[in-house]
This record gives sequence, structure tokens and C-alpha cells, in this order.
Amino acid sequence: MKIYFFKENQIHFDTESNQIICPRTINTTFIFDSHPEIINKSDFLRFLRCKYSNKDRFMSNFIEPIRNGVGNLDLLDYLEAEYSVIPPFSYTEAFSIPNLVFQSIVFGSIRVSEMIKELGHTRIATAGLPVKHKQYSRAGEFLGYHEYDVIFETHKVSGSKLGLRENIYAVRCWCTTTNNEHWLWIDDQYKDDPLEAIAHTFFIHENLIPFIKELKRQGDILLVELTEDIEPRGNMVSLSKDQYFSLLTAQS
Repeated sequence: MKIYFFKENQIHFDTESNQIICPRTINTTFIFDSHPEIINKSDFLRFLRCKYSNKDRFMSNFIEPIRNGVGNLDLLDYLEAEYSVIPPFSYTEAFSIPNLVFQSIVFGSIRVSEMIKELGHTRIATAGLPVKHKQYSRAGEFLGYHEYDVIFETHKVSGSKLGLRENIYAVRCWCTTTNNEHWLWIDDQYKDDPLEAIAHTFFIHENLIPFIKELKRQGDILLVELTEDIEPRGNMVSLSKDQYFSLLTAQS
């Protein structure tokens, strides 16, 4: 029996061989691959430690659903027992994982703020902005407008631990109301202008820009509402900071 942990990447646990198996390359034909790679249990747990930051979440979101579905397994007993003993991957360690599929999954579980802290960073510029955004309930009901301040900081991040000769750059988005932060990678040409850096994380077909009614953003996801039903054409371009912030009506 095979129990698939991540179907989109074909990573599964083979109960007959008692092994965690992962393809070597990202594709959809792994079932025909005669040379998959075995991921040892401790590395798999280190990934799970990245994904689930506390044991309660780990048990309720990973262990218990599998037990409820297929019953108990020796692997689950091991993962539960060793959760507090085996540390998560650091960003540097994740960068060195040879299996590209497993590496990409581990990267996806590491919090960007922790990664940037580990690499080392220096603040370059800061810019604040008062905003008036729409608020919605979890059911999608419009609750009115909320006025608050947002702060954006550009940072130089050291690339040395990644084997890079040059630095890389990121912008930190900071909400003064919730005290939450979010990081986005940016092009170095915008490192001195945080507002322009944020605007240039969004790209859209050039012909759609005159028809944008409003933008709604959640982290890396942007929703665009148009005034007309227009077929996207032409080059993908970014907005200026004035265009972006005048059209942005909600973010979280």
C-alpha cells in the first residue's frame, strides 16, 4: 500500500518497504520511474518540523488525519516520538538538499522572515503610507473601511551562505495595526524606494491597466477587478507606485 503525503509531487510512504519515496525531478510520470529516491525518516521529519511549527498543529493536521484514514503505522509512531528531538532544516541546509523535488518542498515550508534573519540582512530605506482599505468577514461580507498605517522597508540580504557573490534584496511589509510582517523579494534597482519596490512586485498585461477598477492583495496573491471584460494582450508590465496604491483597496 502507498500512502501519498503530497500527491502533487508523488511523495509517498510505501508500507511494504517501509520507505518514504520521492522522485528526483518534478514531473507527473513518477509512477513509471524506476529510479526514485528514498528520503530517510529523519530528513522527512526535519521537513515536517519546518511545516508544522508546534506539536499540536503537527498532530492535528498531519498525524491524526493519516491515522484516521489508514490506521496506525510505525512511521507515525517514530515521527510523533522524535518531533521534539530532531531539529527543522535551516535555510542553508535546505539549499544543500540534492533532490530538487524534496528541496523545493522544504523551501516552501521555511518562513521567509526566519530565512532572511539566518542569511543576514541590513535595512536600506523605510517609507510609510496611510491607507484606507475595505474589510470583509470570513463569509465575504463587506464590513466597511479601515484606516491604518503601513510601513515598508527595503533590506539588503547577504547571498554568501547561498554561494552567491552578490547580495539579494527584499522588501518588508509591516502593518502597524496587527503588528504582522510579510517579506517579498525585489529587484535591486528598487532597493532605495520601498513604495516603488512594492508596486513592482505586481505585473499585468499592459492593455488591461486602463481598465483596472481595484486591486486586492493577500501576500503574494493579487486579485484584479476590471471595469470591462478585456482579453489580456501585450507585454507584462508593472504599475508605478502611484497607480498601485491608488488602486489597492484591500490587503492582508
